[in-house]
Amino acid sequence: MMNSENEHRNEHRFDNPSLDFSLKKRYSIPKVYVPKSQGKPDLEKRWHVYFYWRTHKDGILDKKFTYTKGINRVKTLSERKKAATALKDAVHVILQRGFNPTQKSIVKATNDFSITEALERALLIKSKTRKQPTIDGYEFHLNRFKEWLKKNGYAGMGCDAFGIDEFYEYLDYIRFDYKMENGESLSGTSINNHRRNLSAFFTTLKNERLIRHNFVKGIPNVDQDPENNRAFSSHDMKKIKTYLVKNDPYLIHFISFLIYPILRVREVCRLKVKDINTEQWILNVETKTDKNSTRRIIEKIKPTIEAMQLSNHLPDHDLFTNKNIPRNWDEATLKSKVDYFGKRFGKVKKALGYGREYGLYSFRHTAILDLYNSLVDEGMSEQEILFKLMPITQHKSIAGLKNYLRNHKKSLPKDHSDIYTIDF
Repeated sequence: MMNSENEHRNEHRFDNPSLDFSLKKRYSIPKVYVPKSQGKPDLEKRWHVYFYWRTHKDGILDKKFTYTKGINRVKTLSERKKAATALKDAVHVILQRGFNPTQKSIVKATNDFSITEALERALLIKSKTRKQPTIDGYEFHLNRFKEWLKKNGYAGMGCDAFGIDEFYEYLDYIRFDYKMENGESLSGTSINNHRRNLSAFFTTLKNERLIRHNFVKGIPNVDQDPENNRAFSSHDMKKIKTYLVKNDPYLIHFISFLIYPILRVREVCRLKVKDINTEQWILNVETKTDKNSTRRIIEKIKPTIEAMQLSNHLPDHDLFTNKNIPRNWDEATLKSKVDYFGKRFGKVKKALGYGREYGLYSFRHTAILDLYNSLVDEGMSEQEILFKLMPITQHKSIAGLKNYLRNHKKSLPKDHSDIYTIDF
């Protein structure tokens, strides 16, 4: 029986494209070399992808190049075949796009990492120092990116060969082609979040010396949707409240914590029963900037808290859950909790005819703008209003609050007829 090395030599002898002078391309079609033992693929021996290159454009295909890119680390036959095929496809794609293996190496300076492997390594590194909600966001955007890499033949490409042109292809995909389950395109905010999180990965790759620089960092944001999470009008609030009283009264409690303590959705989802101090009427909450933030429980929300009868529940129970009562909801991640209440309110939006520009965050924006407009009506100057609102909204700076209001405030100027001199 012919051994695997002889099989390999014979395969090259009869399949060597360097003998074909009619080919016009500089390269042959990449193939996967699969070593065999007793006629079966051998996982203990080294697999590789190979192709032949024409050193002189008018000469013969005289130079052979081989790549492994980590495929031999895959231990099962089916997965090894998938990894090898993905690498073969990736090599073919970059050859079609002008890659010259004699001028630019896709192997050196990468420690043999493909772009997919490198990004997974970056995620592992970040997981050591980031909170789980941040990691959830990273994983969400990375998984979408990895899926695109696989579908477009880039998954096995060396991480130093993947560049800004390829990344712009991905941006074009999520901007113009990608559709969510409801058939809608991604918002400008979502696209920018993708770019920001992926840029963080490429910064890690640069710090790990797997790539030379983070080319994603210099890519500008796309225009964001100015009406994303638009604030509700007073008429909208009454309509929503009427609907919820009849169809989902529990959601009124949840929304009340967005309005009166001015919390974010994930901050409400983090709350435990023990965070509500009904003796001193103090609320403890973990925010995105403060591990232990303290809020005053104002009169407006006390009826909501009293209606929830928190004394009947254990201190470590989640305040809001999918069972409409406080309970241990540790089996769910923070992201899944946020998604659950987002989808729950999504049914309300659909029933009342509100579009994608409205969401649960709209209630927080509504609350802050309501306070702002009330203080305007009292005759306060903008500077006075900003100083009064800062401890309430928990913004860390006047500039931050001012920027927030600039993004969300859609106020109309007062009637200025009295200053006209034109009588047309």
